[in-house]
Amino acid sequence: MISLVAERSRPRARRRTPALGAVLALLAGLLGLGVQTIAHAAADTNIALGAEATASSVESASYPASNAVDGDLTTRWSSAWSDPQWLQVDLGADASISGLTINWEAAFAVAYNIEVSSDATTWTQVYSTTSGAGGTENISVPSGTTG
Repeated sequence: MISLVAERSRPRARRRTPALGAVLALLAGLLGLGVQTIAHAAADTNIALGAEATASSVESASYPASNAVDGDLTTRWSSAWSDPQWLQVDLGADASISGLTINWEAAFAVAYNIEVSSDATTWTQVYSTTSGAGGTENISVPSGTTG
């Protein structure tokens, strides 16, 4: 199981998100965050595609958590405009995870954490950054990561 969490971004030329948080998987800055989360079991295999996704909030019914894992880069999940926020992706069963890809929209997290869990209760941080770049981020996790 993987999850995303975020803090809201501050306006810039385009929305940008300085996030800092932790709860489930990706602490991402949200101000209308467009994220496609892809957990990789093997090279280029998207095991998160169509998985159950839940979130701390949604900006509106137009931006549900399920959009984060629908495989459509024209849709997105967007949280309420408050910090912190999170997105959790339930893969349905434990899986070996080698990395994930996040496709951000104009709003993105500068600082965030990714955590994994086998039971949605106990979480292990597998990635953290304070220099997120937005765009498409390909993230590797430690060898042997499962969740």
